[in-house]
Amino acid sequence: MSSILQGCLKNIFKTLPAYCKSHFYLYIIASTEVLRIKKMRLITPRDFPLNFSTVITIGSFDGIHLGHKALFKETVKLADELSAIPVVVSFDPHPRKVLFPEAHFKFLTTLEEKILLLQKEKIENLAFIPFTMEVANLSPEVFVQEYIVDGLRAKGVVVGFNFRFGKNRKGNTEFLRSLGEKYNFIVREVHPIQIDGHVVSSTFIRSLLEKGELDFANKMLGHFYFLTGKVIEGAGRGKKLGFPTANLELSSEKLIPAPGVYAVKVFLEQKIFLGVMNIGIKPTFLEKTLSIEVHIFNFCDNIYGRTLKVELVKYLREERKFSSAEELKKQIAEDCKIAKRVLKEVNFGKK
Repeated sequence: MSSILQGCLKNIFKTLPAYCKSHFYLYIIASTEVLRIKKMRLITPRDFPLNFSTVITIGSFDGIHLGHKALFKETVKLADELSAIPVVVSFDPHPRKVLFPEAHFKFLTTLEEKILLLQKEKIENLAFIPFTMEVANLSPEVFVQEYIVDGLRAKGVVVGFNFRFGKNRKGNTEFLRSLGEKYNFIVREVHPIQIDGHVVSSTFIRSLLEKGELDFANKMLGHFYFLTGKVIEGAGRGKKLGFPTANLELSSEKLIPAPGVYAVKVFLEQKIFLGVMNIGIKPTFLEKTLSIEVHIFNFCDNIYGRTLKVELVKYLREERKFSSAEELKKQIAEDCKIAKRVLKEVNFGKK
């Protein structure tokens, strides 16, 4: 694919949903798995009112975890029952970015990553509502009437156990049901998904990743947590130590997991590699800037400027300071040995 086309598509992604068209073939560059989304219909308010009836589920869907996937499954089921089209409805930007801009909130998925994961869930219809303060200030009933009833022509709405909507989140499932009776649509609530006594939620998964509890986070996601970034130049210390690394530049909005060493799976365009990744400040060299470096096993190509997707498979150890570069080199060799063993044992087909 030409660099011009890649640049154009990246610019489209940066401006989504403003430049979404109602129905087209879309190539995803963001994750380096250049995938064709087969007939994914992307919908915005420009397409309202729709010329078909829908069953929708609505939310931010950060991370596309097991709870979200349960909602998607129920949405498809109800749509079949009502002879309607299932549509996943999300917001861009994320409501927290608009409501709390000073918080610099970090997300499990960027917009591009969210679209990719939805495609993997075989979502064929995706609607984006541009989230503004004007939308945030709509009363629950006005939001339902303008967007769900008039715009999306919903015959059914599937929601989670903690669904809230409208100004100050005053609307809840009970109120939505009363509006359903008024506007003639069905409301179906999906019970929370629990793993080991914990409700699956984006908030809980973020906290797990920040604490280094990767196994539990991946279990709740139903897939490996991943980072997508462009390869940039680093100090070159890894190469001098005999373990060249690719330094990644991530979106400023992406949640970076706890510092430490991880066994990883690396995607470079159509190729898949295994490796070990370090997240941290490299205390052995007295640095203070956080960096993300990936050593790819049996790989020595120049990939500056290219995009990698890195799936975090296993958290191996905390980052620590070593007394010398030689001691660090020995530890990296041991990390690689452990990572290779761990990755060999993983059945990737389940993630």
